[in-house]
Amino acid sequence: MTRIDISTGARLHFGLICSEPAMRWRFGGIGVMLRQPAWRLSFTPIVADTDTIEAADDIGQRVCEFLKRIRSHHHIGSLRIEVHHAVPFHTGLGSGTQLGLAVSAAIELITHRRVQEDPFRLAQLADRAERSAIGTVGFTQGGFLVDKGESQVDPVDRQVDRMRFPDAWRFVLVHPENSQGLSGEQERTFFGRQIHMPHVLIENLEQQVLRQIVPAVREHHFESFAKSLETYGQAIGTFYSAEQGGVFAHPAMTKLVANLRSSGVFGMAQSSWGPLISIPAASEQHAAEIMRLIPDSIDQSRMNTTVSEPLNTGATIRSAVDDAVDRILE
Repeated sequence: MTRIDISTGARLHFGLICSEPAMRWRFGGIGVMLRQPAWRLSFTPIVADTDTIEAADDIGQRVCEFLKRIRSHHHIGSLRIEVHHAVPFHTGLGSGTQLGLAVSAAIELITHRRVQEDPFRLAQLADRAERSAIGTVGFTQGGFLVDKGESQVDPVDRQVDRMRFPDAWRFVLVHPENSQGLSGEQERTFFGRQIHMPHVLIENLEQQVLRQIVPAVREHHFESFAKSLETYGQAIGTFYSAEQGGVFAHPAMTKLVANLRSSGVFGMAQSSWGPLISIPAASEQHAAEIMRLIPDSIDQSRMNTTVSEPLNTGATIRSAVDDAVDRILE
């Protein structure tokens, strides 16, 4: 084994359900894995005193942090790590979790010549999956994911239902340039205050997921999916609005959503703390039509806009020595 190449997707998370401890849906929610943007990394064991990381400074720093955590569990020599493509940090795409799991998987393969089958074990090595499990399970399975939340007995033991997302559907992703959502210490401080959703809101979100969104995905009913997703996202965003400054974390996104609604587009929902929003589309052509409605900038905030397709498989891992591929599936 001379080199390991890993490709992951990104994840959309349509809002964390914040219930009281020992209640249903504790840190649960819904999300979907995307094919783009993606992490593409190579790992090569080297004979040297230190690691060599070929990446932008912020990415290199995160990789070093993950290596330090993982090395507290594994003895491993120096590595050359090349980052060929990256998922932007702190935009709502679950970048940190996918990167951490990729590093964990590579080191598992280097040290044990296998990849740990339990995604939560990989997450524990990298100190991820602190609350949501969608990105963790999505790393190994892809698809559309319904996280039922922490177990009342063991926080690591949680039910995450996975289903295939319609391959023809797309998401238009819109992100205000040079902006980031809540993360790190700010996020931990928020959840440390133990703010909980009202029971009636949790019940409404549960019914929206189980009676509207999940059947729409399963039966490929796009209009029902888009409308119910927007309802879900609006309810979640309203709960977090005091912390993030509104239903949407960036004022340009609030204006964009209003303009799209007036043009007959629906389904807009923020991913995680944003500021990125996603807009579902029934096809590539539908996505192109939505893209034409999005201006280059709003109130001097330049819009980064792209179309992404669903990722219905797990991460792809290739060993360069024998060209073997281990695609992690459900």
